[in-house]
Amino acid sequence: MTDDLRGAYPTLSLKERDRRWAAVRAMLARHGLDGVVVFGTGRDAADSYITNEAKRSVVLLPAKGEPVVFIGDVPLDRYDKPGQRWQRWVEDWVAGDSIANVAARIGSLGLGRARLGVVGLTSRMVGDWAGVVSYNTWTRLLGLLPGVQWTDVSGEYESIVAIKSVEERVLLRKAASLGEDACRAFVEAARAGRNEHEIAAAAFHAILAGGGWVRWPFMLERAGDSMFAWQVPEWFAMGGAPHVLKRGDTIAAEIFAFYGGIETQQQIDVSVGEPSPLLRELEAVCVASYDAGIAALRPGLRFSELAAIMEEPLQRSGTWNTGPMVQTVAPIFNSATRLRPEVDPALKVLPRLPNGVARDGDFEIEVGHAFAFEPNALRDGQRVCVGGTVLLGENGVEELNSIPLRLNVV
Repeated sequence: MTDDLRGAYPTLSLKERDRRWAAVRAMLARHGLDGVVVFGTGRDAADSYITNEAKRSVVLLPAKGEPVVFIGDVPLDRYDKPGQRWQRWVEDWVAGDSIANVAARIGSLGLGRARLGVVGLTSRMVGDWAGVVSYNTWTRLLGLLPGVQWTDVSGEYESIVAIKSVEERVLLRKAASLGEDACRAFVEAARAGRNEHEIAAAAFHAILAGGGWVRWPFMLERAGDSMFAWQVPEWFAMGGAPHVLKRGDTIAAEIFAFYGGIETQQQIDVSVGEPSPLLRELEAVCVASYDAGIAALRPGLRFSELAAIMEEPLQRSGTWNTGPMVQTVAPIFNSATRLRPEVDPALKVLPRLPNGVARDGDFEIEVGHAFAFEPNALRDGQRVCVGGTVLLGENGVEELNSIPLRLNVV
């Protein structure tokens, strides 16, 4: 953690609130919409962009006037002594049946025959592609408001959220510094004879002890002397004894470090004992990809161009990837995954090769975009993944992590 962030706990101001609301309202004006209903039940908690709270609520932001938060129960945390420490962005809240209350408020505002946007019918977040609004919820809202013309603005809303303001960049840097602490704790805990539960716990402890938080999927982690999967570890869901590290093993994790609702990611990979020549070869592919991306990143470059640049070392190396080489944080645009798995002899044991997944969307990179650089390379049952959070800030490219940029050896 940099000295100026250690022990600091930055928050967002009302000026940032007004900037966000203005950005969303500018989107409404572009589409000729009278307001937007935002469903906050997904991983990215889209409502928090307007409210600065983690309520998983429904929010109505009219083109003119104050926003309204619809939640299931009275927000008692606003009124006790601890809760009064925090500045609330939205004063108007309605507890109870959120859908009935949304419909009633839209009617009382004279918007029953208006054109309204909706956020949550679709999403680019992994696993939320079909959106976060249930069929029953959406059909009920349509039935209560038959005169409203709805426009799905989820994608454009997410693109607005993806560009970090000057204030948000401070929180991003803080989150990345907590991720750096988590990587340091992970490496220090990774020793022969230690089990993977203890090592994961050390990373979590570092994030929470520094004032941060984690969200689903919390951590991707895998340990052993051969691996080509990348996922939430089985013991999260299935229980079972942890793997105990021995010389020749690697243990790797994708860490999701949040601060103030802002996400960063770190890819920590540790070898117990001197890595094999194959691991060093895979590391070299990842480092070449990372360095190429850093050299190329600039305003005006397209995400597709950045992805292609970072995929080139993979393409010429005879290796493949299980995760994207680069993605935004957050919401997430992913580069392509599972590129050319047919090059890997280890996958002959599979009944079928994994399907490739194409790059997810494209956009022109601007100052304020943040990325998880996470190049990974696999072959012969071995995997290396390195990288951290990279910000295109007001002063150029900022590499916000250092510990996870190489294969760590213990």
